[in-house]
Amino acid sequence: MGVVSILTHSFTDGYNREFSRVFGGGLERYVLDLCSVIRGLGHIPEVHQLSYYEAFQTRTEQIDVYGYAYDMNDVPEAFARMAAAARGPVIYASCLWQPIAYKPGSLGICHGINWDRPALPLETKQQVAEHIQLALDGLVRIVSVDSHFQTFCRAACTFADASQVVLIPNAVDTSYFTPAPPRRTFEHEQEEEWLAAWKKDLAGLEDHAEAAVSGLNAASSARGRNDGDGMVRADRSEVTVIAEELDSGNIRQGHIGRQPNELMGEPLKDQGDDTPAAIHVNPSRPLRILYPRRISMERGIIPMMLAADRLLGAFPDLEVEFAGELVEGSTVGRSFRYWHRTHPHADRIIQRTYDFRDIREAYHQADIAVIPTVFSEGTSYACLEAMSCGLPVVASNVGGLNDLIQDGFNGLLVPPGEEALTAALVRLVQDRAERERLGIYARETALSYDISHWRRRWSTVLESFLAEAGLKEGIRG
Repeated sequence: MGVVSILTHSFTDGYNREFSRVFGGGLERYVLDLCSVIRGLGHIPEVHQLSYYEAFQTRTEQIDVYGYAYDMNDVPEAFARMAAAARGPVIYASCLWQPIAYKPGSLGICHGINWDRPALPLETKQQVAEHIQLALDGLVRIVSVDSHFQTFCRAACTFADASQVVLIPNAVDTSYFTPAPPRRTFEHEQEEEWLAAWKKDLAGLEDHAEAAVSGLNAASSARGRNDGDGMVRADRSEVTVIAEELDSGNIRQGHIGRQPNELMGEPLKDQGDDTPAAIHVNPSRPLRILYPRRISMERGIIPMMLAADRLLGAFPDLEVEFAGELVEGSTVGRSFRYWHRTHPHADRIIQRTYDFRDIREAYHQADIAVIPTVFSEGTSYACLEAMSCGLPVVASNVGGLNDLIQDGFNGLLVPPGEEALTAALVRLVQDRAERERLGIYARETALSYDISHWRRRWSTVLESFLAEAGLKEGIRG
């Protein structure tokens, strides 16, 4: 047994100074799952990360975490300090686009291309290619979460071993992220309420009838009349009176004879003929669009807010939930808070931060999921989770999202930006059958990305890597 050291720019929340809490992003989830695989192999994971504030040391999720204050203009220097402090074989879990001096014999991970923003200068993109070449030269193997980084390496860099870049897509626990149970509609609830009231009243009427007949029998018995078979009979005229009473409004109680709309508090309208009154049924709840991402520029928060403006104005029975982390005090965070606070439809905008283990609730309350990434995307956890929950997904055609979604088959792919995003969302809002069809195939697709496959593949990579490293450094200090 030995220590395995993971170096990354983020794991616990160094953005909001909540050092003991794992930040709710894809990278952080990935590191957490990787630590679980390391423990499963009998080793001890530790995490070294950057801190936007002071240096720190904490323990969370049974993992020792070390935070390093750093100069944002010199990330490689911080990674050098982390590598020097690492107590075991090193896995560089992020920042491969930086000119890092890698510790020999180490493993790397690329979580998607983040230098794909259109406005990035060509010189910068060329510089990134040089830095990726450093990673290929300095790391024994690089695991990529999507096919795009693998293709980038083959197109822009050189390396002799074709197996040096290993493709292991992100994954989802399909046994946990399951489709929501069927929802009870307003119509079903009202129908069951009416039926229950009707049965209750019917039982009351039967009790009343039995009591009335018993009274008549007692009266007849007092008169001593029977038909020779020992059974006391009531006069036909008396039974007729009881039947008429049962059929009259004098004995009816509760909701017998009422129409369903009367139970909703809407009296029947006298239309002067035999035409039944109109029944007005309200929807059980608003249709909900879910944005299950960090509230950040690269995740497409701006086009999402613009699309929400138009959708909320056009559809009064629609609501939008933003279910992701927000860095308080950041420019994007302040802008979102102001937009939400001053929005004319603020009552139909929901913002909530979920734990990894609670986010399923958001998917189960949603009808449509949207992944409007502008740049920097791998095989999105949020996209996989939504698909696994059987939701139709509208996603931008960025990064690894087109590894997951085939447009029109298991979701909708659109160019990044407001116009195409809004049009696709309007299409799904108005077409329930299309939502259901896409959701069915989304779930089937997600099953092939089950986390059990991911764990097996990572176990194989780690066993080989750790055997080569020999855990020769053991546990220091």
